[in-house]
Amino acid sequence: MYTAEDILLGREKRVEYQERLVKQYEMPILVIRVNYPGVNKDNHFSQEITKIMEQIICEIFSYSIHYKIMTTTAEGPLVIMSIKKDARDIKLMALNIEDNHILGRCVDLDVYDEKGRSISREEFGLGMRKCYICEDIAHNCVRSKKHSIEEVEGFIRSRFAEYMDKFYGK
Repeated sequence: MYTAEDILLGREKRVEYQERLVKQYEMPILVIRVNYPGVNKDNHFSQEITKIMEQIICEIFSYSIHYKIMTTTAEGPLVIMSIKKDARDIKLMALNIEDNHILGRCVDLDVYDEKGRSISREEFGLGMRKCYICEDIAHNCVRSKKHSIEEVEGFIRSRFAEYMDKFYGK
């Protein structure tokens, strides 16, 4: 079982790794992470959602992916890709998935340009992401712990069940 400190250390190591990839490949980076609450971020749902998102993104950028690693850390399962495309084009695709795919609200698809600078939603005139449960800004709900872990897990599980039912039937 991981601790909150383990998650912070994992995040720091991931950022260092991303910086090395940017220097090595000199191309944008895309990172897939599930927005799973609490410290148990490595579970059946986060693993499966990560695999689904990885497959979708690999189909979209099949000939442009120069490097990809799938791993699991205290942050949960994650995928890091170096993609030879314009960072803004990658971010537009990521925003489309986050905002329109059944599982899109469950993931963060972070994009960094060839210099390692994060490309934000705000650069496209979009506001911060909304909470799963209410219409407040997600960041506010996370910081204030407005919703229980069980409530957020329930949302993720219901979205996963909806996805599985839609694409694979009961």
